[in-house]
Amino acid sequence: MRQIVPVIVILLLAIAGGWWWSSTEGDTPPPAPEQTASEETVSNGIDAPDTPAGEAAQIADSAAEDTQDTADAVNRAVENAPAGETVSADEAADAADAAADAAAIAADAAAEAVRASQDAEVQPASEAATEAEAAAEAALAAADRAADAAADTAERDVTDQDTAETAADAASDAAAATARAADAAATAAQIEALLTPEGFDADRVARIIEDAQISPTQKATLQRLIETAAGNPDLLRAALDQVKAVMK
Repeated sequence: MRQIVPVIVILLLAIAGGWWWSSTEGDTPPPAPEQTASEETVSNGIDAPDTPAGEAAQIADSAAEDTQDTADAVNRAVENAPAGETVSADEAADAADAAADAAAIAADAAAEAVRASQDAEVQPASEAATEAEAAAEAALAAADRAADAAADTAERDVTDQDTAETAADAASDAAAATARAADAAATAAQIEALLTPEGFDADRVARIIEDAQISPTQKATLQRLIETAAGNPDLLRAALDQVKAVMK
């Protein structure tokens, strides 16, 4: 177990000193905590904090929706074409372009998830970053399939329905993978924000501690540490740093 008892003693002494001082000056309540970063979410789409990683997650989520819309439009064009007839080569090209854009955005979201996990320094954030990276790789693979299908028709004005449908299916796969990258990046961003005094949320941090792969004794000690420091931003920062140290 990491050395967390000394930190608790320091925090308790600081709180006791603060109580004594406040009792001599009157019953002035402690300042209310600032609005948490986890509450300052982007207005639309997935729940993500207003941080670089959170914004990247939101952009990826939007890109996933746009790419799926393009894939659906291409599939409708194929369905509406008479059986056996060709469709515009632009259909496959549109699907490939959308898939490529989504994959690039998924890669950006994964990179931000990795950065957020490095700042958070806890296993749940690292796992989310790993998931985001895997999803981004899947999006890139799907974009390659869409590009291969579109390349078959690059010098023609029309393409067969199967080729257009292949490109659309690949774009749909890229959209789904990008959505997974967005979700994972949002998770990493949320954890990063929660483990700061500005983004602290007692209930959500308690759940992170409870789900951590550490001993019950460590969990109980960290929970008491957070509860003790919750009302004081300076003490809370030290407590959250200790949470990160134990949960690495």
